[in-house]
Amino acid sequence: MLAAGAAGAGHPRLLVQDEAPSAVVALIERNPDAQRSLRAIRARVQPYVDRHRSDPAWIVSRLQMYWQSHSTQVYVKNGVYDHAEGRAPVPTVRYTGSRDATSQYLTPKLEDIKPYMGERDLLWLQNRDAPGKPWEWASQAKSGRVVESINMRIVELARDAAFLYWTSGDESYARFAYDIFDTYISGIAYRETPIDLNLGHAQTLVGLQSFEVIHEDVVGPLTETYDFMHAYIAQRAGDKRALYDGAFKKWADLIIANGVPWNNWNLIEARFVLHIAAILGADDSYADRRGSQHYVRSAIDGDGSRQWGLRRLMEYGYDANTGIWNESPSYSINVAGDFMECVDLLDQSFGIDMLKDLPALPKAARALPQYLLPNGRTVGFGDTRYELPRTAMVELLLAHAIRHQQSEDANGYASLLASIRSAGEAARKDDVHALLDSLRPAPALAMPNAPVVPATAWQTPTFYAPNASWLIQRNGYAGADAERKAMVISQVGSSGNHAHANGIAMELYAKGLSLAPESGRGSGYLQNDHLEYYSQFPAHNTVVVDGVSAYPSMKSNHPFTVQAMYPASGSAAAASFPWATFSDVRFIEPETNADQARTLGVIRLEDGAGYFVDIFRSRRRDGKDRYHDYIYHNLGQSMQFVGAGGQPLANTPSQRLTFADGDLAGYDFWQNRKSLTSQQPLRARFDLKLRERALSMTAWLQGSAQREYFSVMAPPSTAWSAGMLPSEIERAPLPTLVIRQRGEAWTHPFTAIFEPAENGASLVREVEQIDDGHALALRVSTAGERRQTIISGDAADAQYQRDGVQLRGRYAIVAERGGQLDYLFLGRGSTLSASGYALSADSGDTAAALWRDDGRWMYTSDRPIQLQVPAADWPSTLSLTVDGREIRLAGQARSVDGKAAWLFQLPASPATTLRLTSDISR
Repeated sequence: MLAAGAAGAGHPRLLVQDEAPSAVVALIERNPDAQRSLRAIRARVQPYVDRHRSDPAWIVSRLQMYWQSHSTQVYVKNGVYDHAEGRAPVPTVRYTGSRDATSQYLTPKLEDIKPYMGERDLLWLQNRDAPGKPWEWASQAKSGRVVESINMRIVELARDAAFLYWTSGDESYARFAYDIFDTYISGIAYRETPIDLNLGHAQTLVGLQSFEVIHEDVVGPLTETYDFMHAYIAQRAGDKRALYDGAFKKWADLIIANGVPWNNWNLIEARFVLHIAAILGADDSYADRRGSQHYVRSAIDGDGSRQWGLRRLMEYGYDANTGIWNESPSYSINVAGDFMECVDLLDQSFGIDMLKDLPALPKAARALPQYLLPNGRTVGFGDTRYELPRTAMVELLLAHAIRHQQSEDANGYASLLASIRSAGEAARKDDVHALLDSLRPAPALAMPNAPVVPATAWQTPTFYAPNASWLIQRNGYAGADAERKAMVISQVGSSGNHAHANGIAMELYAKGLSLAPESGRGSGYLQNDHLEYYSQFPAHNTVVVDGVSAYPSMKSNHPFTVQAMYPASGSAAAASFPWATFSDVRFIEPETNADQARTLGVIRLEDGAGYFVDIFRSRRRDGKDRYHDYIYHNLGQSMQFVGAGGQPLANTPSQRLTFADGDLAGYDFWQNRKSLTSQQPLRARFDLKLRERALSMTAWLQGSAQREYFSVMAPPSTAWSAGMLPSEIERAPLPTLVIRQRGEAWTHPFTAIFEPAENGASLVREVEQIDDGHALALRVSTAGERRQTIISGDAADAQYQRDGVQLRGRYAIVAERGGQLDYLFLGRGSTLSASGYALSADSGDTAAALWRDDGRWMYTSDRPIQLQVPAADWPSTLSLTVDGREIRLAGQARSVDGKAAWLFQLPASPATTLRLTSDISR
């Protein structure tokens, strides 16, 4: 299991391995970034170390301990600290105030902390919510996670001082670090497992100093302190080392015994356990033979009910085909980093190379760019923020490949890392970790022959992750100014962890921003705004059935199923039809046992301009539909209804859409409700005025006697990362459209064309809906004498026939320019015909397209297909190149509606040119 000599090997081995202090110092002296980090560390630590020389009690007395009571047994209830009992011979570590971090009290600066405070469980804290923010004695139970935050800050100072001691040999740093370490770990040694007075689920989550074992974060800097000062502590502590090791072993045992095995918790816990294993002696050093090897085995192959081994966790959480972890993006990216941190620890600290046994991890690294929007931020579904990506996983894979002399892999990781960083990356803490990370050579220096490619090289027009119930469509996402020209749809069901109850939710990106954003998690997982609103249907762009759609969030098992998409997930953009993407997904809404189907698409009109298509069908299976509510949030300062001619439509205040009416409690978070009715087409226009430009989103809607149209102000999205938007916009309510359809909404589906525009440059002129029922068409007239007819059916064999256009299938587009055919796009189906042209296949599961491109005809299809063209405009022969082989085809003469036509039997092919007779002769 362990490489020879790995267990009980020399120290330090957590953050540095074989390097001598002088070698690390030499590297720092040659690296400007590392020098800046070192100066920052010294500036932060030095004042406290200097004070410690004359007043060693000062920093220690700021630790949050049971200074007076020496309590050993902590009791909690309903996620809140209750009380503590028992008596230890030394002060013990104080337990944190509550599971929820939200509190009215601010975490004080170290200089503002009263020494040895905590008598009668009262803490001197500043009340953020009271006028003037006064200081007052606060109940520990109301302090959130202030206690652990203070202790973490002090222990991190100890770790930084330990590093400075290791690099300089200055014992003033060692004395400072040791006094903090000794006080804290001695206090943990006498603490027992907290007891939940409710005898409930909380008992399976608690740690020694926090309500969740994943927040035993202080283990990291404590073990790193021990590791850097191992020899000093051995000399200074003497026989007390047995107390320290016993405390760490007890801590590791609790972390293994508690927690959640099937999500990000498991990785965080494994990392803590491996940190502890790294500072322990070998198994034979202890009477119970539970030393370093024992805890390493627990991390690798553990089979506990609440702590799985790495192999089992990988097989459970990662999709072997896509490389996606089954949680929302923020958590998935963190898991990727945590996985590789464990692999790195095992490899460097214990001599165990686990990567070959975890094949999903390299695939997961290559999948990371699929999460990214064109502005470099992650998509926002579930408990996620629009964040710049963290690249720890790829950095560690690159370091692993270099260390093991795997040059081909190293080149690939260097290229991937540079690609992701080119879009920006998350800020790093300025501490010892950041300093040591900066000593790694930049990818271009580490692997100078690595190809330089943009992040888009790792992305595809569509990507579907079944285990997260997430599908993304991209159009125009590569090339110059793609950040503002690209159009993206991210849609999500509810599968995996940190998921929301959102049905089939939609996020729209255009003009450089998520204009139809996800709303984030709210103020905290245990807060009412999260539980009643942000994690529920009303906060999402979705449809609610009878005002009651709901199901469990967080760990959810309500994915959608994909009926069709174009292009196929993971397909290359160059092989596909360039002017459109689409998806058709189905969902069972469990509260009312309703069928829901959503067809979403992007239609590109020209470089930098286009629109989104949304067709949402919804009906109860028992036929007892009362109403269906279509909900759409858009970033902006205002929303206005206008008629077909652009005239403003008056709306009146409304008392509907409330919990009092029997709707979800989340509806009560909406304010300023106004409504109108219309049987004529109308528009909802959202306006966003930024400092340098004005953006708008226009929703082209269809009127109906069975519908009421509402404008409401919803709570602000909490998904924005700091600095993405001006604060007055980031914190402002979201203008929101709600359409209430009386009765079922399947044969009378919600349809919308969403056109984003900048500075008023709109191209859509009119949207007309043709037919209802199981198949319908949206006829969109746009500038330049163009028209797109979008046909949608509710089944693979749905049929539409009207005005010379025919479809048998789920989705198609017929585009015309100046009265001439521009393209036929059969998104999914067996037959599409218009204007004397037709695409026909034997299978109803076919995707194909025929389009004009700069004076030539292009074609693609995923199956063999029959192409019908008018003989008046086409020759009787043509050729195309497939897989490097030229194919010549002769047309069969046909008469269609009294007009001559040619029928060609075309093979399946990625996008290719159809060369007509004149082309062949040349």
